[in-house]
Amino acid sequence: MTWALLAIAVLALAVWWGYNRLVTLRNRVEAAWADLDVHLERRRALIPNLVATVEAYAGHEREVVAAIAEARAAGDAAEGAGAQGQAERAVDDALARGIALAEAYPELKADERFRDLHTELVATENKIAFSRQLYNDTVTALRDRLATFPTNLYGRGLGFATPELFDAEAGARGAARVMLE
Repeated sequence: MTWALLAIAVLALAVWWGYNRLVTLRNRVEAAWADLDVHLERRRALIPNLVATVEAYAGHEREVVAAIAEARAAGDAAEGAGAQGQAERAVDDALARGIALAEAYPELKADERFRDLHTELVATENKIAFSRQLYNDTVTALRDRLATFPTNLYGRGLGFATPELFDAEAGARGAARVMLE
């Protein structure tokens, strides 16, 4: 009888410890997502300034400017890591096209406001890349915990879901590489 009680106590401690670990990992995933979302919002907040600056020098490039605005709107509307990843890929592509216009318009490339915006975008892209990696690492840790014994026996039953990875394609999240002189 004592061995049975000891076995039940050990099992209860394992479930208790595993549950607390899952709560900690879930909270870290939520915090990592919030951090990533802040940087994505920051980038989207810079876009109207970039659009206005590009329009001032290259107003006839309406297609590029419209693509940037549409991509930003899609990024604002996206919910969840998977959808956000797809929307942010479109933002990346549109921004790269907008930044590339600087090569065709030397006066735009020389504009101090444009250079400042470009510098801020590059810094923000670096923060996004770091935050995305942190988020995906944290999600992977939670997924691993949910898939391994013994938490795989009770984790989902206690309401722990497997979160989505932020699935931007490799290299898609890097800053646009345009050399400004």
